Amino acid sequence: MQSYLGTALIGGSQGTLNDGLLFLNSGGNLVLNDTGKDTLNASNPVKKIDIAHGWVVDGINVTYRLTSGGTSVVSHGTVLSPPSSSVTLGDNEVLVAVFGRAGMHSYYKRELVNSIGFVIFDTVGIKTRTAGPFGNGDGTNQGKAFYTSDVLAFGSFTTTNGTSAAMGLSGLMVYKKPA
Repeated sequence: MQSYLGTALIGGSQGTLNDGLLFLNSGGNLVLNDTGKDTLNASNPVKKIDIAHGWVVDGINVTYRLTSGGTSVVSHGTVLSPPSSSVTLGDNEVLVAVFGRAGMHSYYKRELVNSIGFVIFDTVGIKTRTAGPFGNGDGTNQGKAFYTSDVLAFGSFTTTNGTSAAMGLSGLMVYKKPA
């Protein structure tokens, strides 16, 4: 049976915990926290990430590949339609790292994910590409830098900001394969 790790919280913990993964099933496979409780394709899990961003990252929608061959979308924070940006991974590409800045934002007076970016590896072409960083629209580079590798899935703390749908993402956790 395989095991998986979760990183320390990136950003803040305001709001409600939204685990992207629920548990390992009896076969040792990761089960997504989606409506179908679908099994994640752990060898090539992320197909697409939609990002809502401006001064901070308001939210991400992650489209996961499933062992059944289908896909499932898990939302973290607020992503309006259309999203500010989208990152699509090809069939031979894997998300190898997530990076950015997170922490206290002086204008919003709370801990947030201030920017996020992604490193993607093409397993056939043996090339990498970077998407982002997204966010930090005010150019202040607030918060501390973060970086994590071997990305499988995401969890989050999300909240609504009164009548505004913005800033729904307070913090992220990254699930990863242990080294």
